[in-house]
Amino acid sequence: MKPQLLLLLLGAGLANFAQAQDNDAITAKKIGPYFQLEIQTTAPSGEEKNSIFVMDTGSTGIVGSAGFFIPTAGELASSTCSTLSYSSSGNTYAGYIINRDLSFGTPGKALTKHLKNFPVFAAVQHCPNSKNKPTCSKTPAPTCNHNPKVFMMGVGFDSPHGISQVDADQANPTNPFLNLVDDNGVPFENQNYALTSTYSNNSSIDVYLASTQNPLPNLGKTLTLPLSASPTNPTALVAPILPFAITSKSNGEVVYPPTGPQPTRVLPDTGISYGIVSVAKTTPPCCTTSPNSGQIETSDYEMQLYVNKQSKEPLVTLSYGSNQALGHSARWSLGHQDVSPMLFNSGQLFFEHCNYFYSPADKQVTLSCASDQ
Repeated sequence: MKPQLLLLLLGAGLANFAQAQDNDAITAKKIGPYFQLEIQTTAPSGEEKNSIFVMDTGSTGIVGSAGFFIPTAGELASSTCSTLSYSSSGNTYAGYIINRDLSFGTPGKALTKHLKNFPVFAAVQHCPNSKNKPTCSKTPAPTCNHNPKVFMMGVGFDSPHGISQVDADQANPTNPFLNLVDDNGVPFENQNYALTSTYSNNSSIDVYLASTQNPLPNLGKTLTLPLSASPTNPTALVAPILPFAITSKSNGEVVYPPTGPQPTRVLPDTGISYGIVSVAKTTPPCCTTSPNSGQIETSDYEMQLYVNKQSKEPLVTLSYGSNQALGHSARWSLGHQDVSPMLFNSGQLFFEHCNYFYSPADKQVTLSCASDQ
């Protein structure tokens, strides 16, 4: 789920790096349509509170109900009500940015990962995809609701609207996977993470944090890519670029783009179980059941990512459909004038075939995809 934040979140800078590392994996379990982790915080009353949060690689920052994070009177007095929205769902929230000490890990097990004085968004109001805008009052507008039940753990790979790389000394200030501290509250020296479902049959994703090197196995086709720069913010690192095409299942020919695979920003997104192809066009370019439909006909077409434009063999083929546990469908998202030429949000299906290692310090990602697709 890709967020569009209307307030830039700033977190505390990292200092006094520790040499010890945290190499034990935790597991995001598939609960309903989402991969989820457990978070624990301490309420102002001293009570420990736990909840399950969606692990979302399509957004950045922890967003939770104000009933869970419970801002104090002092925090409310010193904070400004801000809003954020998730473009894939249209949900918009109003709330306060406050700091908390948190622990997180595999649901139902001891929570072994820690964050200190970490910024979270305590959501006071929620409005669905409508004309109403949420506020921080206790009286929401029609169709909106107070104290919404939202539990999102955004650990984004950097998308054009994500939050990261605020400045050279403060990379990824709101990404919980990249701000780990040890049991004494000292930040780890390496801040990176790797995701794989290799060992789980897609029922979970193993998460490796703060590794000294890529901990994941080579699945057959491995590619290391530099993180690209946002067209609107050259200092922000965003999703990597790979050639992308929609192909016919019947003959394997490229259907779109008509000139063959084209460079596309690629966002593997654990937060949604469908694919999205965002383009500047205002009408679906192809591959739908009718001219007015935004749904891609996945019984006839599939998505392919390539190592380079000259390669005829794809790095990975993603075939969506109602029988796919991690990729029910795919659709067009139209009218994105800032997308050049496309943004492909793969949803969860990417992780059925590929591992992902994200290293902000090296400004790169490594993909490893199974060759027996």
